[in-house]
Amino acid sequence: MPVDADRRSPITALPFPSDDLVFAARVREILRKTPADSADEAIERLCSRLRPVHPHVAARIRAEIAGFGRFPVVYVFRDGTTRQSLSDAWLDDPAAARVVSDRAGTYLGANDAAASLFGVPREQIVGSRAGSFTRLDARIEDGDALWQALAAKGRLHSLAVVRRPDGTETSVEFVTIANGDGPGRNVTVLREVADRTAPVAPSGE
Repeated sequence: MPVDADRRSPITALPFPSDDLVFAARVREILRKTPADSADEAIERLCSRLRPVHPHVAARIRAEIAGFGRFPVVYVFRDGTTRQSLSDAWLDDPAAARVVSDRAGTYLGANDAAASLFGVPREQIVGSRAGSFTRLDARIEDGDALWQALAAKGRLHSLAVVRRPDGTETSVEFVTIANGDGPGRNVTVLREVADRTAPVAPSGE
């Protein structure tokens, strides 16, 4: 789905993979907060802002022949390519970090692995808002839109950067499952992904 900063934006961004709603939200937020007057400027700003969470992000202008209206279109590749790099084969790992949140994004519970990952006691997680333990510039301001997307789609699968109180940062992959712990109780499973291999940059559509 195309992502515009707003109706007045001269730039349209097409994020890949298209099913990463969190990544698309980040792209939308960057375009809205730092609108660009040219596609080249949009690419520079998007990559600069996205790289802390998505180190292999790449972007390029869509070819003229494949135009999307009269305004520039920018492809934004989360993993540097159209190929998917995330898998959910690890979700049933009993050692994975797990948190439970309500529909508003407030944590209701957490396991010991989550406490270790976040660097705080489990009691400190409960009652906190989702994103409280995420690197500040990696948070999405419009959290309500994401919770609505979760309710509509049933699942969110993306990447984030956890920042512990001591300043330690850890790249994580996470999957949030709507009603995974019963009605109104969403489950998020996280794992560390410190060693992600950079894929080949895209050379074509």
